[in-house]
Amino acid sequence: MHKLTAIALGAFAATGLAACGSDSGNGNGNDNADKKAAAPAKPATLAITTSDAGKRFAMQAPSSVKGGLVEVRFTNASKAPHEAQLVRIDGDHSAKELLDAVDTGDKPAKIPDWLHAEGGVATTQPGQSGTATSNLPAGTYYVIDTETGNDDNAPAPSRRGAIAKLTVAPGEDGTLPTTAATIKVVDDGKERYKFETSGLTSGANTVTFENASKSPDALHHVVAFPIAKGKTLADVRKAFTARNPSGPPPLDFANGTGTTVLDAGRSLVTTMTLKPGSYALLCFLNDRDDTKPHFLKGLLAKVDVS
Repeated sequence: MHKLTAIALGAFAATGLAACGSDSGNGNGNDNADKKAAAPAKPATLAITTSDAGKRFAMQAPSSVKGGLVEVRFTNASKAPHEAQLVRIDGDHSAKELLDAVDTGDKPAKIPDWLHAEGGVATTQPGQSGTATSNLPAGTYYVIDTETGNDDNAPAPSRRGAIAKLTVAPGEDGTLPTTAATIKVVDDGKERYKFETSGLTSGANTVTFENASKSPDALHHVVAFPIAKGKTLADVRKAFTARNPSGPPPLDFANGTGTTVLDAGRSLVTTMTLKPGSYALLCFLNDRDDTKPHFLKGLLAKVDVS
């Protein structure tokens, strides 16, 4: 249904600069130690590349990476759009079991409790790259790709080779980069959700996306589409719920942007590039224990960007 733009993460050095500016220079020999303690943790790097392999795809990723604060660097060396969604697995479940759980086409399905969404890099266009930073718990992971571009009937790229398995070793969590823009999902404890946004402007926004839902069963992402001139959120809702929608779509699907999926209590930092105008923010996911999409539970909102 949609294609997301490539995402990128800006470097973070403000903490180190602040430490230098506040140094008293008292000559007691502890200055360097104080600066080191104040400096932000350096993230581990997880490099992932997806490329073409005839009519199939290939995904390269290391067999293991240290967990805690991790920067995912995704390169799309293919001629088609791709993503790098991280999924942590409890127990012993195969790649096929995972794909059967997440790649359900246009048929909503319940999400098993052994599957945990841990972010990653959203849809990246051919020849482009993107990064995302988050804290990754130790465990067994798969990197998957369900991006089908404009062909919703095509098999997911992960069913055609774009999948990798890796181990995340224990590591130390760190502080995510500070961002001017934030998108947060909150709920009322009764499976009603809402977006809380701040600081979104036109251009490339470095954004903290936080899934602050109270329920551990609430997985979320955010997708932002420009609203077509003269259309409203009511038109958007109708278009996604009508059995046979007709007429021009109320959203500009070609210029959407968004994030990968996160479990409740997880956050990541990414970049969303926005143009001036009004956007619809949506979450197309459902809770683990039902199949009702979250945009019907409050996660359909309008934000004006200038």
